[in-house]
Amino acid sequence: MELLERDHERAALETAIETGGVVVVLGEAGIGKTALVASAAHGRHALWGACDPLITPRPLGPLRDVAGQVGGAFARAVADGAREDVLAAARAALANAALLVIEDLHWADDATLDVVALLGRGLARGAGASGASGATGAARPAGAGSRPRAPGCLVITARPDARREVRRVLSSLPGERIEPGALSPAAVARLAGRDAPDLHAVTGGNPFFVTEALAAGGDGVPASVRDAVELRVGALSERARAVVELAAVVPGATELWLFAEPAAAIDECIAAGLLHLQGEALAFRHDLARRAVEDSIPPLRRRELDRQVLGALEFAGHDDPARLAHHARRCGDTEAILRLAPRAARAAGAAHQQALEQWEAALEAGAGEEALEGVAVEAYLSGWPERGIEARRTLAERHADDPCRLGDDLRRLSRLLWWSGRGPEALAAGDEAIAILEPLGATRELAMALSTQSQLAMLGDDLRAAIELGQRAATMARWLGDDETVVHALTNVGTALIGGPEHERGRALLAEAIELTRDDDNACRALINRATATLSRRREDTRVDADLDAALTFAREHELYGYLQYALGVRANVHLYRGEWDAAEANARASLDLGEQRGVSLCPGLVCLGRLQARRGEPEAGATLDEAWRWATATGELQRIAPTVAGLAEHAWLDDRLEEQLPHLEATYALADERRQPWVRADMAMWLRRAGRDVPGHPEDPEPYALAAAGDWRAAAAAWQRMQYPYEAAGALAEAGDVEALEVYDRLGASRTAAHLRRRLRANGVRKIPRGPRPASRNAPGGLTPRESEVLAQLRTGATNAEIAQALVISTKTVDHHVSAVLSKLGVTSRRELKRPGRLSSAADRE
Repeated sequence: MELLERDHERAALETAIETGGVVVVLGEAGIGKTALVASAAHGRHALWGACDPLITPRPLGPLRDVAGQVGGAFARAVADGAREDVLAAARAALANAALLVIEDLHWADDATLDVVALLGRGLARGAGASGASGATGAARPAGAGSRPRAPGCLVITARPDARREVRRVLSSLPGERIEPGALSPAAVARLAGRDAPDLHAVTGGNPFFVTEALAAGGDGVPASVRDAVELRVGALSERARAVVELAAVVPGATELWLFAEPAAAIDECIAAGLLHLQGEALAFRHDLARRAVEDSIPPLRRRELDRQVLGALEFAGHDDPARLAHHARRCGDTEAILRLAPRAARAAGAAHQQALEQWEAALEAGAGEEALEGVAVEAYLSGWPERGIEARRTLAERHADDPCRLGDDLRRLSRLLWWSGRGPEALAAGDEAIAILEPLGATRELAMALSTQSQLAMLGDDLRAAIELGQRAATMARWLGDDETVVHALTNVGTALIGGPEHERGRALLAEAIELTRDDDNACRALINRATATLSRRREDTRVDADLDAALTFAREHELYGYLQYALGVRANVHLYRGEWDAAEANARASLDLGEQRGVSLCPGLVCLGRLQARRGEPEAGATLDEAWRWATATGELQRIAPTVAGLAEHAWLDDRLEEQLPHLEATYALADERRQPWVRADMAMWLRRAGRDVPGHPEDPEPYALAAAGDWRAAAAAWQRMQYPYEAAGALAEAGDVEALEVYDRLGASRTAAHLRRRLRANGVRKIPRGPRPASRNAPGGLTPRESEVLAQLRTGATNAEIAQALVISTKTVDHHVSAVLSKLGVTSRRELKRPGRLSSAADRE
């Protein structure tokens, strides 16, 4: 197909390839991403790899493709699967090539995403450094007759509707973004050789849809691509149709030796434009066509084709377990699933989500204890504890006659239950584990069970018990030479010490644990605990930002999504405290977007979002805070309950019904006092005083609360301001009746809080009350809000939604809503129309 209306995109891509770095080509299926990249790569040394739409993706799938082209150290690194070796091999290979193309990243496995993210960031830094050195005009080394070679270019193609993990990686990569648009009516007419408004209307200008419809022939235009593909397949001979059907059940390219039909049948498919050669393999010109053919194959015939492919691949000695397991699962071959899914799970390495899916497939097929253990472990590591609880319970039942294994199962079950937000059940399982293991004497299992109970005590703010159990576990583990249990126990003791008189010793123990461990879960837990304990018990410690950044980076790079979800929610609350509310919302939504079945890890994001919604007067606030309350109370932990109670109290207070929350406030105050948690106790006391209760100050109250309890509101406001907590500072000013608080509320966008204060001021007889900001939308084109105006400005630069989200520090989903609102208010149907001269003025005139 002629490459029409792609001159600008091709020039940008060629420039990026020359410069080096990262280019992401984003577009819907069929828009021509691969054709554009192939055109720009023509004549250059390019390495190509593609992600396949397997049920469970091949770990490092596209890098395996590249390994087949490069061989040597690259092939060995991919076969071993060690991330650092694969990354080093990819960098070395790219040093000898102009570009590395990763096609269809939206189908990537987690391990591939990990390598792509690290490789892309490194290339972007290298390209930036190269550009910087070139800009200085520094002299070249003697004898250098040409410009130093660019560091290589990573070119990624992907769809914008990719899963969240893929979108997150793409948004984190600096570099060029290229989004090919739909073809214009003129371009469609050129391809059709006639005016074709009907064809453009039906296809929306999608190049693949257009070419499929044209190739189908006939007088009319097919109603869909499926119809176009079916018409083309229907014109094939019986043997050629057999070729197409076999190719349709193989995601990606199909090796030529898999086809039993004669070469003439294959040539017929190529001539029809359905398939094309890729080296020694056949592939559909576009996966949409493959899926259309696959969907048209009767189910029993489709299963037989998958069985045929599986048998041929195994007979030929094919050794990609993920690909083999895909066909085994598609054809329902129980024996093959039992044989291949465990292999694929073990080969998945750090791709925990993919490993979990393979173990679950094996378990469904009737696999035994290894699959149960695999499901239980990978469900925990991938952040889906509910999917592992039943497997761990089953293992405990099977080990009922083996006290050591039974006790260890119960200890592991305790951890899964805690992640699921089922605190009391977790404690009961842990107590039972210790009771079973203690009669056996000092064992690794007992040491870890003691440390697990230490952890639960620490999470429940029973710090004395946490320290005693943790020290006992560490002593036993050192005697046994069990370093990882020592690390686990040190993490519990260190976390318990943070915020108290031995705060620095606590941080030192956590640093020791991080240094000593070789286990990703232990390391991430220590990093998370250091950040969250410091934030909740010693808010004035300025190291909390660096702590959180370290925890987030580690969780993301090691695909520990339960920890990542939790850390994002915690960071959202940090932004909330500091008055960075757009960033708070973006982080809270990013946390919640990771899933709805992750228990404890949902709590921080829900609380942050609920409090934001309450302060802004958004109707969803009550439902969000109720959901947070449901998860918090299931844990029974003060650190989950207290922020939720504060959010519910604020929400009720803004409607002048704070008395409804008195039972929760009194119970939480009593628990905080019992557990000696000064920040929580002081916060609950503040809300109780607002409800009319006479609660005296406490000697251990943090400074801003102590000053407020003494009635020195302006000093309290200054103390909050020193901590960079503007909303809390405004709250202290409001209690003093100072109208300056309104300026802060209005600036933050706390419209409901501001309205509440204005009512109180009027009731107190204050006459000169600032009216608040005049709605900017009255003067904006089309009646746009201030945020919509910012989005419009970004749109006019050609920025993608991901780039707008990054620039304005909001979520991509929020950008989607704003873009839709902007287009609707301005009366346009596409982003391109926003660039037309006079477009905005005419829209405003209609208002």
